[in-house]
Amino acid sequence: MISDQQKKDILELYEIKEGLNFIRTVVTIGAILVGLGILSFVASNWDGLNNFAKLSIIFGTYCAANAAGYAVTDQYPKTGRSLIYLGTLVYGAGIFLIGQMYNFGGDFSGAFLLWAVGVVPMAFQLKDKYLMLFANLLFGIYLTGTIRQGVPYIAVIGVPLLYFAFNYFGRSKLLVFFANAVTLELILVLSLRFKLEGLYIVAIFFVLGLLMYGVNHRLERGIFKMQGNILLGISGVCLTIPEFWRALIPMQSTRLVSIIFALAFLALLFVQIRKGSLISLIFVCVTIFRYYIDTFAYLPKSLFFIVGGLLLLGFGYYFERMMKRSQGGILA
Repeated sequence: MISDQQKKDILELYEIKEGLNFIRTVVTIGAILVGLGILSFVASNWDGLNNFAKLSIIFGTYCAANAAGYAVTDQYPKTGRSLIYLGTLVYGAGIFLIGQMYNFGGDFSGAFLLWAVGVVPMAFQLKDKYLMLFANLLFGIYLTGTIRQGVPYIAVIGVPLLYFAFNYFGRSKLLVFFANAVTLELILVLSLRFKLEGLYIVAIFFVLGLLMYGVNHRLERGIFKMQGNILLGISGVCLTIPEFWRALIPMQSTRLVSIIFALAFLALLFVQIRKGSLISLIFVCVTIFRYYIDTFAYLPKSLFFIVGGLLLLGFGYYFERMMKRSQGGILA
């Protein structure tokens, strides 16, 4: 005999994912629409309601949505979870509405931090990675709003928590992706907060991209490698722009230095392409297009498209040959 929990786990393994995803999408959209309707009703009647009525609507809707969600979760888990999502949206709206009611003032980013703080315990309690992803988004908005406010010391707790969630929620690739994104945003916020020159900020992200791409990671290596490749490409293309180098060298030498860097950068991208990186191929095309607009703008457009097309055809042939070789190795 198996226990009820084991039976439930086995049935979940054989669920039709497409149907469940469709149901989840429908009920989640329904919850969002209900939340927007409630907000619209409150906003349109805001001036005609006293504070007690406003608080009653906010707390009543929040409690009703969560109570209904927990009540139907066992029998209708997707619908129940969507009602809890509705409660989460009402909770966030309540923060902003109550702040407006009592004129608390302050910066908008603080409200998003409070919203995230409220979502995180529920995400852990329900083991819901989508709620945790939503908390990541809210925390990211909070960080964006702190650029001119001071150092976001709460990140000392917030960022490690995001990586802890990666293991807690079944080593979710989505969670580690967004945890990395929030960490990079924190570095950008601190760089802007301390007014670093643009060259140094871009150089920091270029080095971080190299590390994320090349260093073996104990977490999801594929996610780190992909994000590192993107970060490396974006920052590398920026460093091919002469204006960035003015903070370090005389103005008359910026173009020469940027061209030398561009050649080294393209060489690095070609090395990555040989290893099968399609992202690097995209940034090769972006770099060529950047120089076409900037330095070689006098060239005929037809020549640019011919050269670009030949490069893409060549790379396409190269990748197809690599795929055939790998398939042949597997069959052998």
